[in-house]
Amino acid sequence: MFRILIVMMALTLQACSEQSVEVAEKPPLVVQLTEVNATNINEVYEFPAIVSAVKDVDVKFEVSGRLIEENLIEGSLVKKGEVLARIDPAPFRRKVEESRTRHQDAARALRRIEEVHAKNVASQRELDDAQSLFTLTKIALEDAEQDLSYCTIRSPFDAVIGTRSIENNSYIRAGDTVANIQDRSELYFSFEVPERVMTSNAGNREIKATASVIGHEQQVFDIHYVEHETTPDPIAQTYKITFAIDGEASELFYPGSRATVKVSDVHESQAALVVPLNALTGSKDSGFFVWQFDKNTNTVAKASVEIAAISGEFALIGKGLKAGDKVVSAAVQQMREGLKVKEYQADF
Repeated sequence: MFRILIVMMALTLQACSEQSVEVAEKPPLVVQLTEVNATNINEVYEFPAIVSAVKDVDVKFEVSGRLIEENLIEGSLVKKGEVLARIDPAPFRRKVEESRTRHQDAARALRRIEEVHAKNVASQRELDDAQSLFTLTKIALEDAEQDLSYCTIRSPFDAVIGTRSIENNSYIRAGDTVANIQDRSELYFSFEVPERVMTSNAGNREIKATASVIGHEQQVFDIHYVEHETTPDPIAQTYKITFAIDGEASELFYPGSRATVKVSDVHESQAALVVPLNALTGSKDSGFFVWQFDKNTNTVAKASVEIAAISGEFALIGKGLKAGDKVVSAAVQQMREGLKVKEYQADF
């Protein structure tokens, strides 16, 4: 009986040892992978700018009088030499005639004194007085003629009437602003540049600059360097720089409007590694990382990265990856250390 029991136990153990426990392996998770690419990029600086005319002049009369003519329609174009405004010239013409008559009298008196002085009849003092009177009346005549010319204001250049400050038939005092005119043959784009940017690009003229009006960013125009201040703002520590646009494109901008200026170096470029923003996980405070694919084990692992810059929908990587690496670029929240994955392949 005891021998039979032993045999049965041996058979039971043999049966148990022959059973195999089969655990079904999970298939690898299909993920979207993006290869890290190296590209050359130029550092682009972007600044808010204010548009202004190349010349902005307040038109003023230098004499007082009654305004009798004005050609100051706001927004209209005027040619160089075209009459802008005129005050009544009649009083000034009378002044010219009066001054001319006095000068002619002084000239005749001087000739008479010179004749009698040559005969030792008139004294030297009488001759000096006559010469002085001649000179003074000549100056008075020239002043009167100049005042007469001031009765008419002509455009000093091809211009656009910006604003009109007077109405016809009004009395104008010398020095009163009549209108503002603008030379828009060029338009200036002025903006403030931080000290660190100014210092790092000192003396560099090999740059490309473009401008667009806020609200119409799709229209981009090339602009060229004009000048820059060499003394910084005492509070903001910024330098004012001016670029310009000329030609027909200047008609698309208006003085006083806001614009965006982008400036980049035309020669200097630097290599950068680019990954989609979707591949990044983390924050500025805790640091950023990506899920890097290991082709040998078909698994993913965390890889800490340093972000050099953000450009559109891509991040420029300073450290942590190399060209040719592959990173998970979708559903990164589902990743975990050592997870087996398979690259998604589109069926087309």
